[in-house]
Amino acid sequence: MGKYQLDNKGQASVEKYHEKNSTDKPSKQDKVAELRAQFLKKKNGGKNEKSKA
Repeated sequence: MGKYQLDNKGQASVEKYHEKNSTDKPSKQDKVAELRAQFLKKKNGGKNEKSKA
């Protein structure tokens, strides 16, 4: 193992750091597209599915 032993608080900090700097997270454009789809679904929930495009 490593030279230093971390307590629970330190381990949590390290995990949070690695999650934040992870490279396998979706891009910002993917997030925006997903949120837009959710918004439009809620907006047109009870109405016809006509598009104003």
